[in-house]
Amino acid sequence: MRKIIFIGQSGDEAVYYNTRTKEALVADKSALLNTEGARKTNKAIIPLILLFALFGGGVGLAIFSFTSPFRLNERMIPIILLAIFLVFVGSIYMLEKALYKNVRSTVLANEEQFKAAVNGNLFWEGFSDKKATLGKIFFFSFVILVLLFCLGIVSLFGIPGMLIPYYNHEWFDLSLLFSPVAGVLPAVVVIALFQNNPIRWLLAVRKYEQRKVIFREEKN
Repeated sequence: MRKIIFIGQSGDEAVYYNTRTKEALVADKSALLNTEGARKTNKAIIPLILLFALFGGGVGLAIFSFTSPFRLNERMIPIILLAIFLVFVGSIYMLEKALYKNVRSTVLANEEQFKAAVNGNLFWEGFSDKKATLGKIFFFSFVILVLLFCLGIVSLFGIPGMLIPYYNHEWFDLSLLFSPVAGVLPAVVVIALFQNNPIRWLLAVRKYEQRKVIFREEKN
């Protein structure tokens, strides 16, 4: 687990929390977050991932369609697997750059910056009760367990089943262009565990509510 976690945005800066020192930190936002606000940026992430998936799968199938224009074959499988892998890695890389690009250049944040980052976080806005309760923490622990279970199902049955038409030399279908989207679920699991973990975020806010977060004012 990473030591410094992303909390949110305050103006033109990204706010973080150091889980070991309990310090609130701030750094310049990356270009991916410095567009037209957090909401528009976050809404753009999923379409970008899907576009990346379609591009990766479409290019691969287009290349092989010249050698086997009507039926699928085993030679397409490495390209499909590569496209799934690229969607997985590309999704994680993009969010890593968006949230943590300048994390090594952080300085202590003040309380107003931390408060603004918490209140402006889209995750937090989804709750009417603005409290980091144990109920919320247990709920998202359950959600992550469900995601891990789904990942296991996809890995054991979904992706292998997706390859059956290639071994059977079935006719090409346009729905196969969406195959690389299978890389999104593993990416979501990695993101939820290591990049933007809702449980660790709630624990950080809980520390703030208990007045245990260290701000710039307390260091001066």
